[in-house]
Amino acid sequence: MRFIGWIGTALVIIAYYPQIHHLLVERCAWGISVFTWLIWFVASALLLIYCITRNEILMSVVQVVSIIAIAVTIVLVRRSNRICPYHRKLAETLAGK
Repeated sequence: MRFIGWIGTALVIIAYYPQIHHLLVERCAWGISVFTWLIWFVASALLLIYCITRNEILMSVVQVVSIIAIAVTIVLVRRSNRICPYHRKLAETLAGK
């Protein structure tokens, strides 16, 4: 069963990659709510504390990965200063409706 947990941890890492990659390469944060990411950050920090108090190593690793990925996302959102071509076209399409 521990193997399943580590696969889940790997999927958490993989799940954050597209968002962080887009922010890093395109510098585009269109549609991202920093407030939502801050809530996820606090939730992960609280869950990490809970996991540590219960000696849950695997879940602690998941929360540490989440906290790092969320912090990176927030920093990249704050430094982003443009809208990528894909999101610009999407915004123009939505504005036209």
